[in-house]
Amino acid sequence: MFDVYWNEFYRILSAGDPPLALQLLVVNTIFFIFFVVRRMRGATSMRQDVATTVQGLMLFANVAVLFEDQLFGGVYALLLIRRARAFQSAPEGNLG
Repeated sequence: MFDVYWNEFYRILSAGDPPLALQLLVVNTIFFIFFVVRRMRGATSMRQDVATTVQGLMLFANVAVLFEDQLFGGVYALLLIRRARAFQSAPEGNLG
């Protein structure tokens, strides 16, 4: 029933430099530290829309860690395409 491939799970979490598990731990620890500091200051509870926004940011941060190479690879490819188009449309004397 619970046919989990733990070796694949471990391989995914140990990939990267630093390992993916450590990256996720750091991101979530930062959010937790913000939560603890806020509680220590005696802040009132957040409004519903602010709490939803913070949870969305935390989810986005975790997804960004998981798909970092694809996200930054896509952004880098877009920048290269834009630079190549600008280079092609530049006059002969003004390349740069």
